[in-house]
Amino acid sequence: MTRLAHIYAKLPHAGSMRLLEQVAAWDDQSIRCVTHSHRSPDNPLRDIGGLAAAHAIEYAAQAAAVHGILCGKLDGGPELLLAAARDLILHRRRLDDLPDELRVDARLQVRVGAGARYGFLLTSGESHCVSGIISMMPHAGAWP
Repeated sequence: MTRLAHIYAKLPHAGSMRLLEQVAAWDDQSIRCVTHSHRSPDNPLRDIGGLAAAHAIEYAAQAAAVHGILCGKLDGGPELLLAAARDLILHRRRLDDLPDELRVDARLQVRVGAGARYGFLLTSGESHCVSGIISMMPHAGAWP
């Protein structure tokens, strides 16, 4: 497994907003990250009701950004933005009550320059939690 500290140094995330802990596996088309941050009481996405399953979008976006850096397609930094999320299937309401680690799988569907579209699936134990598609685009100031 690969620790993410050196990769997160290339992204704008800091402190507890660094949601992913390790890269379990990756290749040119996909990545699997694992974390326990969904259980943390200081998770910045958490509110009084817990950590909503819709926050899986941020977990997937961070996995996609890490994948882009590992593949040498991104330098990181604030130039990459989550542009869209679609086809979301929420199999549960919350993530913070999952006892097992959270696995974040993202598969590259298409890449155009720094932009990319990924299908993703969050699982814990044997349970599917959230799936969908995210699109990542360069910030307007980062276009060539």
